[in-house]
Amino acid sequence: MSSLESYLHEKSNKRGNKNLNQIRSFFSENDLEILQNNTISLVGTNGKSSTALNIHNLLTSLKHNSLVFTSPHLVDFKERICTEENIPYDEFLDNLQLFERKNNLNLGYFEALFLMACQIFLNNNLDYFICEAGIGGLYDTTSIIQSKRVVLTSISHDHTELLGNEIKEILRQKLYISKNIDWLFTGDISQELINSINTDFNHINLVNNLRDYLKLKEISINEISTVEKNHFLSVMTLDLLFDESTFDELMNIKLPNNPGRFEIIQNEPLKIIDGAHNLEGVQSLLADFNRIENSQLIDLFVGFKKGKDYLEILNLITRDTNYRINLIQDNTFFEQQEVAKIIEHLDKIQHKYQIVSLKKFIENKNPSILLGSLYLIGEFKKDI
Repeated sequence: MSSLESYLHEKSNKRGNKNLNQIRSFFSENDLEILQNNTISLVGTNGKSSTALNIHNLLTSLKHNSLVFTSPHLVDFKERICTEENIPYDEFLDNLQLFERKNNLNLGYFEALFLMACQIFLNNNLDYFICEAGIGGLYDTTSIIQSKRVVLTSISHDHTELLGNEIKEILRQKLYISKNIDWLFTGDISQELINSINTDFNHINLVNNLRDYLKLKEISINEISTVEKNHFLSVMTLDLLFDESTFDELMNIKLPNNPGRFEIIQNEPLKIIDGAHNLEGVQSLLADFNRIENSQLIDLFVGFKKGKDYLEILNLITRDTNYRINLIQDNTFFEQQEVAKIIEHLDKIQHKYQIVSLKKFIENKNPSILLGSLYLIGEFKKDI
């Protein structure tokens, strides 16, 4: 383990600093201006990482130099910072530690990697910084950039302990990732929320929504998969931002699959891994799976991170008799919800289940999905 890896490992279970002004002081005013003018920020409940990686890969194909910052990673922290440049990661450790000592603060894991990503972007004079927010927007560490271009992928209930239970409050939190947005690009969100954005948020100059954009292309948003929605949202963003590329040109760029996001790992029988961990994400995952698989019996291998509302997800999947529930045994992944808590609910509603290891998913002979947490997907990746 390198010195940087040890430094990050020590932070994995600790809360970081939330004084955003202190974190801003890591950069000069000139650095912050460069970041503000060259960043595309991504907020939303689901689809942020996929859309961010799509934008990065499209930009790379168009010969633009970009860096994308996403979270969490599956196996290695370096997955969070992607660029075509060679990155000497360990060189950034001294700056991070010096900053902590000078300001008497303890950066969190996310904060340290975010600052590192910004520094790599600045040091390499890249064209675009594609930056995924952590949680929310208003109080998120990435809000120090105050980006003028923001992509809102979706809105639903997640992290309600921090963002609240009201959808419009969640929307407000996310849209205040920046107090001065020139371009906002929205994914598949309701007309009610689109109307709210147009009337209630004066800090946004121009709103572009995916539903209307696709309608002009004679494509119905209701007839495409979540993976396709993320793809189209990425294309719309660059199509409208840049004069140099057309919709057809962007659509003809072949994008790589995004690891851990509706990733097909086997076709016969069909096996998919997906980090879906909230109700909307799981609903979309199951709908997309059923588009390509007609089996009458599907094995769901499920594990949840502590703090997630797993009851909503269990209520969803137990309503369908086509789904057979396999609970991933305890101590399989980071901050895993104890199986006993999940069993308590399943026993109460008298629903059958098995407790299994990840190995059972690999060996399973039926169509199956591994879901519930990106940390679970990461452990699967390590095992294979």
